[in-house]
Amino acid sequence: MRDFFSEKADIIIVDDEPLNRKIASRMLRGRFEIREAASGEEALQLVSEKKPDLILLDVHMPGMNGHDVINRLKAVDDTFDIPVVFVTADDDRETEANGLMEGADDFITKPFRQDILIQRISRIIELHFLQTNLKEEVERQTAKAEERSRKIEQMSLQTIHTLANAIDAKDPYTKGHSSRVSQYSVMMAEALGWEKEKVENLRYAALLHDIGKIGVPDSILNNPKKLTDAEYNIIKSHATMGGEILRNKMMVEGAEDVALCHHEKFDGSGYPKGLEGENISEQARIVAIADAFDAMSSKRIYRRAYSSEHIRNELVEGKGKQFDPYLVDVFIGLWDHGLLDVILKNDQIESDDSMEASSALLQEVMETFVAQNGADDIDITTGIMSRTTGETAIAQIMQEESGCFIFFDVDNLKKINDTNGHKAGDKVLKLMGDTLIANNENSLCCRLGGDEFLFFIKNVTKDAAEAKVQKIINEFVEKKNEDPEIAVASLSAGMVMCAPSDTYADTYNKADKALYHVKQNGKDGYSFYNSDSESARNESIDINRLVNGIKNSGSYEGAMDVEYRQFARLYEYIVNLEKRYSHPFKLVMITLDSNTDEIPRVEDLEKAMFCMEQSIRQMIRNVDVVTRYSRQQFLVILLEADDEGVGIVLDRIFRGYYKMNGSTVFAPSYSIADMNE
Repeated sequence: MRDFFSEKADIIIVDDEPLNRKIASRMLRGRFEIREAASGEEALQLVSEKKPDLILLDVHMPGMNGHDVINRLKAVDDTFDIPVVFVTADDDRETEANGLMEGADDFITKPFRQDILIQRISRIIELHFLQTNLKEEVERQTAKAEERSRKIEQMSLQTIHTLANAIDAKDPYTKGHSSRVSQYSVMMAEALGWEKEKVENLRYAALLHDIGKIGVPDSILNNPKKLTDAEYNIIKSHATMGGEILRNKMMVEGAEDVALCHHEKFDGSGYPKGLEGENISEQARIVAIADAFDAMSSKRIYRRAYSSEHIRNELVEGKGKQFDPYLVDVFIGLWDHGLLDVILKNDQIESDDSMEASSALLQEVMETFVAQNGADDIDITTGIMSRTTGETAIAQIMQEESGCFIFFDVDNLKKINDTNGHKAGDKVLKLMGDTLIANNENSLCCRLGGDEFLFFIKNVTKDAAEAKVQKIINEFVEKKNEDPEIAVASLSAGMVMCAPSDTYADTYNKADKALYHVKQNGKDGYSFYNSDSESARNESIDINRLVNGIKNSGSYEGAMDVEYRQFARLYEYIVNLEKRYSHPFKLVMITLDSNTDEIPRVEDLEKAMFCMEQSIRQMIRNVDVVTRYSRQQFLVILLEADDEGVGIVLDRIFRGYYKMNGSTVFAPSYSIADMNE
């Protein structure tokens, strides 16, 4: 098929009246390639010579009418899918209904309106083009899937261990998981007196229970933060994908069932089918216990391994709910008799010189996540770790060591990009990367994206962490002042002290709140998280504090046409106007806050801020003034406005925002400054 977007579509106009053909041809020529036919027979001849992209077909013609033509077209495979638009002077619903039943794509009545004619034809041709391409893409993907399935079917038992190891390797924290689950499952089966062949089938089925994780993105498997509902659903899909991969593969009896059903629960609350009790196969019920036990007894990126007491309580509490009660008793019996110890000790023995190993952990983490994962895990612009690699490494070291978690933000990067170009912006980011690398002793750092960075200092006191951050800021300022293109850049930092018992997600949120507090108080500085940081979320307090200190800032950068310094000057001027001439105005702060407990992605926030910016632009008047105040806020001066008028304007802005954004992750709110303070 020709490229719809680069070539003119070919249209056949069929009408026994020359004048009608001439009018339609004149309206469409230039936009489309036009061929004309004076009868149904002539139209079919033109179609046989070259298949058109659309036929504009008159209903009433002598000899072969429009109904006859479309019936002939739809009866042949080669012409069945040609879009047909009926043309008639009738306002007859029955004629229209019959035409649609015969396969017509649309009806257009005479006399023609050029704009309507062009719009309808363009829409139909584009839709047909997209549908055809989608069908072809589905066929290609289906063929690829069938080929992958064929290759999997050829897999022999000798390769199953290798495959299981490859599955575990997708997540460094699940290394050996499939093998251990297999060993636990075999022990249970042997305790139950299973025949040797059945035990061996279970051995290999358990090895492959997580094969569906091949289709789960590494960024989700290795995410140290709390998963969103969408991400959790992707994780859950590994059971269904595992069942699909192993469907009708006879190399291991029961492998498909175990992969599909090892997350079913005895009370019917599991997934993907919600099976209950003995409707779940005994193989899957055994693997479910082994899988849960190994998950709880192993360290994960988001937590440490649970204690034996905690695991035992979870197994007992799960009897009749998550697990088969009888099989739990069998498993705990094996545990109590020490039969699981060999498997546990092989995985969990630590060297006697654990303190020395702990001190060397940071270097090992760096080598593991940089050398093994390769250059793709290094941010090209800054030379430090990328987001996924860096967050994973920091989350790992946080489980072993106390320290200080720091969230850096480079202020005024957008202003530098807009004023001096993105090369200048890249210089700022490179300088930030170089500065962090120069100060990375006992530390890990990564770029989150945009102008945001993470820095973790291992085993440090609060005073020492503060001194390190101040040193980083001083060195950054000294270097950036040497280059006029980037001299307006500055650094803000949110800091929080943390211990191995603190989760990554909670620590991240606290550092983000501390950074927010810095931003609300003038940027260019740092702040430790404490209970006062939470008050930074109270926007009415922030904006009234801002009224008193607005003219002292000036390092902020406007996202629209007015920079913050200009905004401050305009604000002072408008205040004087209000005092002298009684011109009322309102200073409004618009804030985008996350609707979820999860840490929002930088990309989602920037998209939300962009949509809000566009909506504000469309809804406010030319006399009003607006600037971007922080990473999640805008300031707007509305002239000649009272509280009711502000509500009307903000309602229009918010409706426009929701229409453009199409997401409710970030919800807008606003506060009005008390001008009497």
